[in-house]
Amino acid sequence: MASSSESVCDDQGDYQWPWCQMGHFGINFIQTDGSKAYVEGDLSRAYIKDYELLRASKRPKDQKLAEEKIQEDLDEMSLKEVESEANGDTVDDKILDEKDMAYEVLPKWTSDKRKGRKKKMKGRYNYRSFNEYWDVAYFYLTQMTWLNDFGDQMNEENKEKLRKKCEEMKPVYPIEQHENLLENPDYHHVTKSMIEPKQGATYEEIYAEHCELIKKKSEVDYHAHQTKSVTRRCKDMISRVKRLGYAPGFEESQLPSFYDLKTEQKHDKPLIKEIRYTIDDAFSKKFCGADSRDEKVEDSSASTSDSTSPSDSQPEMPSPVNPSEIRFNFDPETEKYLIASDAEKLYANDPEISKYYYQRYRLFSRLDEGIIMDREGWFSVTPEAIAEHIADRVVRHNVSVVVDAFTGVGGNAIQFALRGAHVIAIDMDPVRLKCARENARVYGVADYIDFICADFFDVSATWAADKKLAPKVDAVFLSPPWGGPSYLKAKEFDLATGCCPNGVDIFDVSLKISPNIAYFLPRNTKVSQLTELAIKAKSRMEIEQSSLNSKIKTITVYYGKLAYREKIPACDT
Repeated sequence: MASSSESVCDDQGDYQWPWCQMGHFGINFIQTDGSKAYVEGDLSRAYIKDYELLRASKRPKDQKLAEEKIQEDLDEMSLKEVESEANGDTVDDKILDEKDMAYEVLPKWTSDKRKGRKKKMKGRYNYRSFNEYWDVAYFYLTQMTWLNDFGDQMNEENKEKLRKKCEEMKPVYPIEQHENLLENPDYHHVTKSMIEPKQGATYEEIYAEHCELIKKKSEVDYHAHQTKSVTRRCKDMISRVKRLGYAPGFEESQLPSFYDLKTEQKHDKPLIKEIRYTIDDAFSKKFCGADSRDEKVEDSSASTSDSTSPSDSQPEMPSPVNPSEIRFNFDPETEKYLIASDAEKLYANDPEISKYYYQRYRLFSRLDEGIIMDREGWFSVTPEAIAEHIADRVVRHNVSVVVDAFTGVGGNAIQFALRGAHVIAIDMDPVRLKCARENARVYGVADYIDFICADFFDVSATWAADKKLAPKVDAVFLSPPWGGPSYLKAKEFDLATGCCPNGVDIFDVSLKISPNIAYFLPRNTKVSQLTELAIKAKSRMEIEQSSLNSKIKTITVYYGKLAYREKIPACDT
């Protein structure tokens, strides 16, 4: 499947930050019940910059990229189309001499039967079926093997004529097992042994059985070749995905393996039957070296430290005795520990939070105007520039109502509302929901957000039980807890065990609300798990990396109509 540089929307300037396609893939799966599924998706990257917010945070950082360097990099992002169609050609007819029976029995070959002849082109031709391959190769296979078996019974002139004709009719792209039949012991004496048990059989009868036997043998070889080819393409695709900075997550057991064509095998995990992709190697080498992926995360979406600050360093936060005592109005006198602008003093002995404080305006550009956060909010809120881009992607194409299932302190909900969406913000923690409400007031969008203090699973179950209570939701945004800062130390982030609650269960519940889902996850989340979610959603998908100031921070996976259906334009800055 090829990629192009056609525009994703009528006006590229409609998007605040450039985002570009890195690759396109299609995977056929055989599922555990034996059914087949197909997933089509794209790998993309958003180039987001917040240098002005970094400078405003007063943390010295020399990360400016020259405009010339950025443009040079972006110029190499256009993907190349690979042409895979082949043209046919013909040759003149030749009349066969009839001087001995082993030669006379062979069918006359005319040019009209050479319709499957392929013109040589760069690379190898991928036959779509065995019938297509047999149409191209059957003359060569049947008659070359006949020559192997009965050449000694032909006169030298006919033997040489048949050899030349076989070479002339040899497929341009034979499968590996058929490259050189003269040296392949599996195709020696295939039919000659049939003469012994069938005394008196005519050459016509022997030749007919010979052709049938060669066809069956060739079909087995063809499927073995295709399986090997698919496995090779799968491994190649996985290798390229790694170079692009993703965690593939596919296991060896999920790759194709040769099996009996007459039997159906069950598999514990979805088996990759076929994979097609277009990934730009130039892009991979240019942008995806180890340095760009392995640098420590320096924004609020992650922390590289596992240490827990001493309890005496944290400001004292009262816990309500029961739900009836919960207040959702912020009181600056009694809840000073939530005031973000005072965090430098509040968390003076907490180096983990101090790090985020020195990047505070990257989290909320209006932080000094009354933003409030509890301790967890500091390292769980989405950086504002990334939240802006996600909202830019989600709130369009008639998306007007968005559910923010794990709203936290409101970073994403605010940006959805600023783009004009009505937001239903859900969080089971009353303190963080209070923060989200106050922060929405600071940004002037509190009237566009409905705040629900509840478990997302309970809300979803309530809506499912009574359709009258369920709002018409256009999209669901998911940013569940990632299990603490230690997620970055793992080679791959497991969606099922890393998220709390289970990330797969969260997706399943969200599908009951809307098929259009944006899933905000660590950059090392397994691609294999994300594609399995696409099978459940029965939709295409897009995995977008967020590159913040040239460093890959997170990924956002779009499903349903949130994943683009046209090609992404080549970026310019």
